[in-house]
Amino acid sequence: MIEAPSQHGGFARAFTSLSLASGVSMAANLVRGKLAALFLGPAGVGVFNQLSLMWNLFQVGGSLGAFNGLVQHGTEALVAKDEAALHRLASTWWILLTITSCLLAAVGSIASATISNWLLGDHGAHANLVILALLSVPFAVSAQVYRALLSAARLVPQLVRAQIASDVGGAIVFATLVPVLGLVGAIIGFGTIHVLFYLVTALSVRRALGTAYVRPTVRDFRWSLVRSNLGFGASGLAMIALSNLSVLVVSRILISHFGLEANGIFSNAWRISSVYLGAITTTTLSYVLPTLTRSTDEGAMSRDLNPMLRFYLVVLPPLMVAIMASGELLVWLILSSKFQAVALLLLLFIPAELFRVLGETMTVPLLARRRIRPFTLLYFVQASLFVGAAVVLVPKYGTPGAVIAYMISTSTGCLLDYIVANRVTGFRLEGQTAALFASSIALLAGSSFACFELQTLPARSLACFGLGLLWLGINMASGEFRRMVSRGLGSLRLAGR
Repeated sequence: MIEAPSQHGGFARAFTSLSLASGVSMAANLVRGKLAALFLGPAGVGVFNQLSLMWNLFQVGGSLGAFNGLVQHGTEALVAKDEAALHRLASTWWILLTITSCLLAAVGSIASATISNWLLGDHGAHANLVILALLSVPFAVSAQVYRALLSAARLVPQLVRAQIASDVGGAIVFATLVPVLGLVGAIIGFGTIHVLFYLVTALSVRRALGTAYVRPTVRDFRWSLVRSNLGFGASGLAMIALSNLSVLVVSRILISHFGLEANGIFSNAWRISSVYLGAITTTTLSYVLPTLTRSTDEGAMSRDLNPMLRFYLVVLPPLMVAIMASGELLVWLILSSKFQAVALLLLLFIPAELFRVLGETMTVPLLARRRIRPFTLLYFVQASLFVGAAVVLVPKYGTPGAVIAYMISTSTGCLLDYIVANRVTGFRLEGQTAALFASSIALLAGSSFACFELQTLPARSLACFGLGLLWLGINMASGEFRRMVSRGLGSLRLAGR
């Protein structure tokens, strides 16, 4: 057993490595998205995304929300250098999650016609696709045990390799089968991603931590470990279920009022803004939680977390502005001319994602200090805001109404996340972080307005470039900002070696 060696770097290095991996994964996602747009069309994409959301719910249910608790307990075992405890943890949860996910997938398959009708209002016409999608759920669930072990040890390179291998391999299968099999090929390609991720993470754990951790034994199963993780499990289950269920419900509202094509537009805007920036969430779960678990007191936690937030606020705003400015070109490249409405939705979706990333990061201290109830309640409030606002706005405004509802939920949620983290764990937002946050929100708001008002790509690009220079000039007056930019560029060079 080993603990993550320090040479694997700090947060900036972890963020950069996972972001570079996400760049490769993004290319794979672009291939899948382009082929889906060309061969499935907006309606087919709408069906596929509803099935994907359904798959997410089954995956979350099968995993029992255990991931955060596994990272927490794994980190504690690594810090204590307790190999026996870590092996009991791996064996217990691999056995439990594998059995649970197989049973859940079997139940879903039996009820596939009902599920298909609930998702799509099709009287069960897509029941066979529901069954096909559920076949990969046990692989995805069992892989969470290996991913948690790698995360607890902060073995970022291994996580990066697993992400790249699974996404690229899945894209190859997707590209081969979709033109021939349509939706069936898309689902097989989707399932391949999770089978490959399982295999690569298992191999990584075997090489980095030892063979014993990929050979679960019944004698090491402990119900006491299951009970000790109940709080984390209930929280994780509620958190991810609420997140996916809220999107699924909003998508169903769109389908009811405006049809499958409207949901295809919404789901692709969601995918570009949320899935393609998924390295942020991966970094939060894979590095921030085990780091804050190691923090000795409230002051140390604030000192650890504020630089992470500032790094996000240095790296993300320019990337987000670039996506908004090039939205129409991006949509044309990765989708097709039928999806041009996606570019307009990105002008709200992208800024909303910054609120989401920052809010989720500020709730990690609650997990690190095992304050599970307020952590879970925050997700419930945010999901309720999203669905409630969508119920009011979607019938009147269509897909833009769904995106406005999302912006309302993430911005309000970010504020609530900070208030609760401050009061419950003592986390404080430093002045430098608050100033950078304010300037970054102003940059995104100004860029969103400029892209909405200006009609041509050159005009939008020029306006956003000018706003970016203004943002850079304001913040370069801070020595902290200059050092963070320098460290970010340095970590980028190191990660590229």
